[in-house]
Amino acid sequence: MNISVKNRYLLLSSLCVLGTTPYLNAFQQEVLRREVTRTSEKEVSISLVASFGTLNILRGNGNKIVAAEYCRENDDKRQLEMFYDIEDGRGNLEINLTDEKRRQEHRSSSISWEELKGNHNHPDERELTAKFTDGLPLSMKIGVGAGRAYLDFTGLKMKSLKISAGASSAELHCDEPNAISCENVNIESGVSKFSASHLTNLNFRKLKFSGGVGAYTLDFAGKLQQKAYAEVEVGLGAITVYVPKETPTRIITDDSWFSSIDVDDSFEKTKKNTYESENFAQSDKTLTIKIGSGLGSIKVRCR
Repeated sequence: MNISVKNRYLLLSSLCVLGTTPYLNAFQQEVLRREVTRTSEKEVSISLVASFGTLNILRGNGNKIVAAEYCRENDDKRQLEMFYDIEDGRGNLEINLTDEKRRQEHRSSSISWEELKGNHNHPDERELTAKFTDGLPLSMKIGVGAGRAYLDFTGLKMKSLKISAGASSAELHCDEPNAISCENVNIESGVSKFSASHLTNLNFRKLKFSGGVGAYTLDFAGKLQQKAYAEVEVGLGAITVYVPKETPTRIITDDSWFSSIDVDDSFEKTKKNTYESENFAQSDKTLTIKIGSGLGSIKVRCR
């Protein structure tokens, strides 16, 4: 519904008199949209940096490399920058939501954009939602600064994944098995809260998690499709690792005098610092988790 300038002025004036600030804020929202259409690329390399606000990553349309939406206050001059090109069959996508502008010599003409004013569910915060194609292998690097992140890789073909989370709260989900092998998963979490569910569904060969000062939860539920190795390190934080009872698992701990490590009784201690599930020795597809801690605490639980 279109509102004339005169009627809009009268409407806003009435709202101010009534003191209904939330409704006034709705008229101050801007939504910036960007998207890239799929063409000849066979896989995509993605670099995404969001230094503030809320970041959502989701499964999108197979015909769109990405469809991104950034909601902000209309007096916020920070832009959503997107750069894309194709080289030797690989799409290279860069998305920046920072205070610093970056210069790119080449910008793909396949990027379309739309900017409009409208209502939004979170009028007091900046929010970026990026939906990626589920039709191509993706190699993704994600940087999250201060804010929140909801990272859902369900249905995406993840070839590799790197996540760096600073002073943020982040959730990772992968509710379906990855259709391809994910060679490497690297997660770094600083002074923050980080949780991950169904990590095994990523179908990783190698996973490394490094935590600083924070509270961390790693759930290795999911379908084990190959032999997998995970290395978990935490500094001053507290981390809980969950492993399904049916997953053949070996746990290797370190000898630090300053850390606290509590391994579930469901695991049998086979030698010093090594624990195994009953089905580990008879299985070809196994999960090995090596856990180390500085001054932090670690719990390993079956469920």
